[in-house]
Amino acid sequence: MSTARYFRHTDGGLYRFIADARHSEDQSAVVVYEHLWPFTPGVWVRPAQEFHDRFTPISEAEVLAAQQGDRLAAQEAVNQAKAARRAARG
Repeated sequence: MSTARYFRHTDGGLYRFIADARHSEDQSAVVVYEHLWPFTPGVWVRPAQEFHDRFTPISEAEVLAAQQGDRLAAQEAVNQAKAARRAARG
């Protein structure tokens, strides 16, 4: 059984948690995670509080189901959500 933890970003992208870590300069808590869908996979890091504020846990089944969908449509939906969130910030 997998112990991986999966998350959906506020904007809709899907991610896999890799590890909790510490910043080398100031020892602040960060989260290491991998982008899974709908853009090119890659490993990222961000402050832990920001991660927990913007990401919601989801199941592996949700990730697998999403990956069967239309990637271009999913990318457009994420880009629109990101633009709307940034516009709301001012």
